Amino acid sequence: MGAHFEKTLTSEKVFNGKVIRVYYDTVELENGETSFREVVRHNGGACILPLTDQDEIYLVRQYRYALDEEILELPAGKLEAGEDPLAAARRELEEECGLTADRLMDIHPIYPTVGYDSEVIYCYLATGLHPAQMHLDPDEFLTPRKVPFRKAYEMVMDGTIRDSKSVAGILKLYALKAEGKL
Repeated sequence: MGAHFEKTLTSEKVFNGKVIRVYYDTVELENGETSFREVVRHNGGACILPLTDQDEIYLVRQYRYALDEEILELPAGKLEAGEDPLAAARRELEEECGLTADRLMDIHPIYPTVGYDSEVIYCYLATGLHPAQMHLDPDEFLTPRKVPFRKAYEMVMDGTIRDSKSVAGILKLYALKAEGKL
């Protein structure tokens, strides 16, 4: 059987914001019929798993307006158009946690919302951590917190940590450790 596909016939930008753009597209399906897609275009982001030599990870506690909830998540940030994800990861680690890292290991990107959003989050494991100056954006308020890695894993498993990039990153790190790849 061949690859599945959809062909864009028309694309209309219906919203142009600072973080996202929304399009209303007409597509041709593989059976020749037409359908419609609402697509959010996003520049993507970088997510960091800062792991200490004592097997702790840094999480950040931050209020998320869309959910009207304060959540615990891995440090992360938006990519500027055309920005290198690795450079963004280094920047966000310093901005949000006041840390630099000797090593950043690519642990593969994730697609957090494939049904309607183009966002790709590039995930990195940061090791060889050193203190630096934390410098948040003017509209950013968060608190970094060190948590034993095993506790962070348990928080994913008991539903305390629900943010998709954090769940994926912590479970991936757990698997890498279990497979002896770290």
